[in-house]
Amino acid sequence: MSRKVIFFDIDGTLSTETDFTVPESTKKAIKLAQDNGHILMVNTGRTICIIEDVIKELGLDGYICGCGTNIYYHGKEIYHAKLPSELKKGIVNKAIELDIDAVLEGPESIYFPETIKSKTVQEIKEHYSDIKVNVPVYHKDDEPNFDKFTAWYTPKDDIEAFKDAFKDDLEYIQRAEDFIEVVPKACSKATGIQTFIDLIGASIDDCISIGDSTNDLPMLTYTKESVAMGNSNPVLFDYVTYITTDIEDDGIYNALKHFNVI
Repeated sequence: MSRKVIFFDIDGTLSTETDFTVPESTKKAIKLAQDNGHILMVNTGRTICIIEDVIKELGLDGYICGCGTNIYYHGKEIYHAKLPSELKKGIVNKAIELDIDAVLEGPESIYFPETIKSKTVQEIKEHYSDIKVNVPVYHKDDEPNFDKFTAWYTPKDDIEAFKDAFKDDLEYIQRAEDFIEVVPKACSKATGIQTFIDLIGASIDDCISIGDSTNDLPMLTYTKESVAMGNSNPVLFDYVTYITTDIEDDGIYNALKHFNVI
């Protein structure tokens, strides 16, 4: 059997969304797959500084972070797509002008607005502070070191004006009614996969992606084989080659077993 390269989402895939734990069957499956010579990678919208220790302790081979903007393999950074300075400054100023709760995500820090309107964003900031992530405030004309961002808004906010200002440079992923994830146009979980396999000399035919959310669709529709967790957003079920069981019902173990990885 050829060596497989397997890409995992985090929340709802590797770890539970309720208490952020990794099932024992998932840990067992990861070890077995690595012992069999396969490459296991996280592929996440998160930047590296907000990947919790419970994920890092799994000992995966590397991380594709920030929706393909940053790649780490065996402890080393091997790729980083950086936003131009003027674009970063423009995003900061437009977010402040329109009073949008934009959370700017970089490899070392997560930047927050000075005044936060959303209770969710406030809770996110507090959570990151609790796990010792650097959470500085951004101000007008700042150029924070960030690669992508998320934004929360209310029906009163002119989110369309915000989107329109950067339509040539950025891609918008609607994660919820009041929440978008924003990435550079040239980057996605799919481009992250292609960049990584080009760098290590692997084939897309040997890749498997596993996820549970709509922002996983770019990678799930890109790899030859793909898996939706049983607890996934049902939208995913029509786009994957296999639907496994829920995360807490041995979902990862069963998926890797199905593809004869373990």
